[in-house]
Amino acid sequence: MESRKLKRNIIIAAIVIIITALNYSRLTGTENIRLIHELTLITMGMGIGVMIVNIMLYFKSKQKD
Repeated sequence: MESRKLKRNIIIAAIVIIITALNYSRLTGTENIRLIHELTLITMGMGIGVMIVNIMLYFKSKQKD
C-alpha cells in the first residue's frame, strides 16, 4: 500500500476516535449503561483497532523502502 494512502487512513481513524470520544463525553447518565454508550464504546474501539493496524502497516512499508 502507498504510504500516502496509509497516512490518510490513520488520519481518518484518528478523526473517528476524536468524534466518538467527544460524543461519549457529552452523554449523560453514565452510571446506567444504555445502548448508545455501548455503541459509542464499540465504535471507539474499532477506530483504535483500525488506527493501530494502519500504523503497523505504515512502519512495515517504511522498512521495505
